[in-house]
Amino acid sequence: MRKTEIAKYIDQIGSVTVVDLSDRFHVSVETIRRDLKSLETLGKVIRVHGGAVSINERDIGESFADRSKSKVNEKRLLVEQALKYISEDQFIGLDASSSSWELAKIIPNINCTIVTNSLDIISVLKSKFNINVISTGGRFSEKYGAFSGKIAMSTLENMSLDLSFISCVGFDYNGSVWDSNEFNCQIKQSFIGISEKVILIADKTKLGKRSLLKICDSSEVDSIISDTDNIEAENN
Repeated sequence: MRKTEIAKYIDQIGSVTVVDLSDRFHVSVETIRRDLKSLETLGKVIRVHGGAVSINERDIGESFADRSKSKVNEKRLLVEQALKYISEDQFIGLDASSSSWELAKIIPNINCTIVTNSLDIISVLKSKFNINVISTGGRFSEKYGAFSGKIAMSTLENMSLDLSFISCVGFDYNGSVWDSNEFNCQIKQSFIGISEKVILIADKTKLGKRSLLKICDSSEVDSIISDTDNIEAENN
């Protein structure tokens, strides 16, 4: 009965945290996590970091085709700053963002390994013969031009990367980093979890914005490359 009510509640409000559910249904956080795991298995909800979202909220993000045409000049200026982090023999993660796509275009043809869930990034890198490209595999989304899901995350869980580049829908320097859908959010979280260093690339229009899903706290990102004040923020 409780699990049915939890599923109905999540459908009504779209997304919720395990803490909120724990308070609402007067059970422990551990019990809520078990309930959400069971509901996800039944296809009733989608579990995300710290909570769950309604299955009806799963695909509200902007398509890659649209994102790739937005703020192009700003993104190109930002990714030029990212090149200083890249050197030979590194293992590098690139998410399926348009910023990572722009970065892939200008990455020099050096000996390194790039792991990505983006088909567009793979296409960009195919002519750079010194770069070893690894795809996560998984469920393919034509809308995002990317792979996601349990297979993709399982692939990443068995890796260790020197650094990863990610982008977002919104961020605060001393707050959180946000995304709009679980397809992209879960993969970004996986990249964060396996990377020694994480670089966030985000233009000034994203500062102070929130969205449906929290990717991480800003403190979990080592550097933020943005044009908000023409300087780069470093987390020590």
